[in-house]
Parts: sequence; C-alpha cells; structure tokens
Amino acid sequence: MIFSTRILSAAGGLFFLTIMLSSIATMAFVYDSIWKMIFALAITLGLSWMIIRWMVSRLSRKMFLAVSLSLGFALRLAWIIWNPAPPESDFLFMYNAAVEAAAGNFSFSDTPYYISFPYQFGFTMYEAAIIRLFGNHLIILKLLNVLLSVGTSVILYGLASRVFNESCGRITALAYLFYLPNIIMCSVLTNQHLSVFLFLLGCFLLLREKNAIVYWLIAGLAIGLGHLMRPIGTVYLAGIALFVLLVLWQQWRGSLKRLAAMTAGKLSGLILVYYLVQLLASTALISSGVTQHSLFEGEKYWKFMVGLNAETNGSWNMEDANYANQYAFGDERHQAELVKIKERLEDKPELAALMARKLVLMWGSTDSSPFWSLQGLNQWELEKTLQQWERPMYVLMCAFGVFSMIALWRTPGKRNEALLFMILIMLYIGAHLLIENQPRYRLDFVPVLILLQSYGVYHVFRWVRDKRPVASVERGRSIGG
Repeated sequence: MIFSTRILSAAGGLFFLTIMLSSIATMAFVYDSIWKMIFALAITLGLSWMIIRWMVSRLSRKMFLAVSLSLGFALRLAWIIWNPAPPESDFLFMYNAAVEAAAGNFSFSDTPYYISFPYQFGFTMYEAAIIRLFGNHLIILKLLNVLLSVGTSVILYGLASRVFNESCGRITALAYLFYLPNIIMCSVLTNQHLSVFLFLLGCFLLLREKNAIVYWLIAGLAIGLGHLMRPIGTVYLAGIALFVLLVLWQQWRGSLKRLAAMTAGKLSGLILVYYLVQLLASTALISSGVTQHSLFEGEKYWKFMVGLNAETNGSWNMEDANYANQYAFGDERHQAELVKIKERLEDKPELAALMARKLVLMWGSTDSSPFWSLQGLNQWELEKTLQQWERPMYVLMCAFGVFSMIALWRTPGKRNEALLFMILIMLYIGAHLLIENQPRYRLDFVPVLILLQSYGVYHVFRWVRDKRPVASVERGRSIGG
C-alpha cells in the first residue's frame, strides 16, 4: 500500500494546495484588504492554538467530549432559535411534499420535480415521518439537524482516533463542531445532515470491526440508507470497494489467500445489502401507492449536461433547463441531453479549462451556507460577516491539509486506513468535475477534509512544541504528551 499512499498523498497535496491558494484569493476579495485578511488569519490561528492546546492536552477524554459536544450543541441550538428562515428552493419542494405525505396525500409524486428526481423521495418520506410523529413544526426538523450534526462530530472523533490517534480525533471533532457552515446550515432543511451522518457511520462500522461480517452488513445498510437520503452513496461504495481491493491485493501477495477470500466475501455482503436497500425502498414506495415511478428512474444525463456547460462553469442555468423541457420526459429527453453532452465533450482544450475552473469554484469559492441559511431575511450585512468569519477557518484547514499529505507521504506505511478517505475525496472531486457544480455540495465531503487535515494540525503543533522536524519518532498520544 506504500505506492498507493504516496500517489494519493501527492494528488491530495496538490488538491489542498490548489484550493488553499484559490481560497486565499477569494478571502482577499471578501475582506477588501490584505492586512485585514492577514489579521483575520492570525486571530483564527491564535484562537485555534489556544483551543486545541487546552481541549486536546488538558482534558480527559470524558471531559473533552462533554465540553465540546455541549458547546457545539448550544451554538447550533442558539442559531436555529434565532434564525427563523423558512425553506426555499428544492428544500421547499420537499418540505411541502412531506406535509402532504404526512396527511396521506401523495399526488406530488406525479409532479415534474419528483418524476425527474425520484431519489428525493427518500428524504421527503423521512420529513413526512417526523411531521406525522411530532406535528408540522419546522423547529423539530431543525432540532434533528442539530442532533445529527453533533452526532456526526462523535463519529468523526471515533474515525480520526482510529485512523490517526486520539489527538487527531479531538482535533477533527473540534473542527467539525466549530466550523461555521456546519453550524448555520442546521437551520436549512437539507438532506446533507442525515446523509453525512449515515455515510460516516458506515465507514466507522467498517473500520471499527474489520473482522466481523455483521459490521460490514450494517455498514452496507447505513450507506444504503444514506444514498436514499442523498444520491452520492455510489461514491462511498466505489471508494470502499477500491480500498478493500488494495487490502485484498496485499493479502493475496502475502500468501493470506484464505483471509483474502473472507475479505472479498464481506465486501460482497456489504454491496449486496446496499443494493437490497435501494430495491426494497423502491418496491415499497410503488406497492404502497406513494408513487408509480421506480427510484432507479429519473434524469440520467441532466447533471452531466449542466456540469459540462462551459459558459456557466457547470452550474445550474435556465438555458439548459429550457432546452431539456422542450422534450417529453423519458427516452426523448435523455437522447436530447446526450446530444448536448457529446457536443460539449468535443472541444478538449475547453473541457480541460472548464474542469480547472470548476475545481477552483467548487472548492475554493466562498461558502454558500450564509446565503442558504438567511434566504428571505434581508440580512445582507450578516451574510457578508459570516463569509468573513468562515474564510480564515477554511484557508487554515486547506493549509493543514497540505501538511497532512506531506506527513502521509513521508510515513506511507503507518496510516493505511487513511487511504479510504483519500480515495473517497478523490472520487468526489472527480465526480464534480463532470456533474453540476455548487459550493453547497462540498459540505457533503467537508467532514472528510476535516478528518484528513487533522493529521497536519497534529504534526504542525508537535513541531512547534518540540521545535524539531515532524519526521521525528512519534511520542505519546496527545499534542502535549
């Protein structure tokens, strides 16, 4: 796995460096002053130093979890109480449909939105179940977002502690709990809170008990349910498959053929459970009369057609929407979209330039969470202030990501489980080079970025403490140890 780790750490280092530089550029635009930008970075770094030193080095494990989770929960709760923003855009479509579904009315299933995007049924039915149980109260749905967000930080703590060490687990949890977009998006009825929780839970179960097939099956269930909430489970499935194939290759070469056969069987079980979840959910929705359309139907090429539009840098646009709407849904529209895709793939230089722009815009632009969270409230000054607070946090995360990739390059055989998350982030980056681009979509994989950058934070702070190169032999489990 040494060769694979070095290839991926080199690619990861280039990625983190690229988005760090582009994020600095956008940060300079947001602040309108280089000196203000430098001051903001210095303040953020100083506060991070103090928080990490105290919470990672001085607190017991139980005390750390109690303090960090309480603060993270309190901040999120305060935000959703203060911010009464109603759902907008796709979130409004799904919320209104959920209200109807909770009342037993499923006529929305025949609307163009759900015919084109039947994968939205999963999250809609989740919201409908909550409304049926607790009544039609937005605050309940937002409170569940808070609980899921805090729960995700606990999973990240466990993952980073296993992949790297206890200190990295604490750094990851802290970064996720206090990264501003993760807080303010709790007031948005997005499917990302639940899906991220389920996807990372699947990864945690897989790595926690690699020798127990039942955990692999439960991991397949979690990832399958996550895909029902948000259709990016195939990225996780592909990432896990590639990671396990590397493990299988190592086992086979090491004459551990029986162990390799067992590992292959567990991977097959995980994939089987994942697809069974999709099939059973689709069958249940049809047989119960919720919809006549399979979850496997819907737009096949829309996201790709939009994502390859060089004039709009791969973002949603009315021109493509009007073009697609000329054709009846089904094979006619699919073929029309496919024609556009083939046209846009012909100009190879323009395609390469488009992908470079999309990489920078997707991962280096200002975060869109203030816009989504404050829609309809006319809080333009607050939106700008939140962007100014978020930028230095993200720039520092990218910088520590570079250090993390350097550390993994220099010790490629020590952190094999980090390979899973390096593969996952590369796959997700690659997917969005082809499909529709929105900065909001990076929140799906910000937890993975945070997990990977924690190793860079750990090494940099150890270097500052010890005042010698980070390649020295690791001592202790905490930054202060």
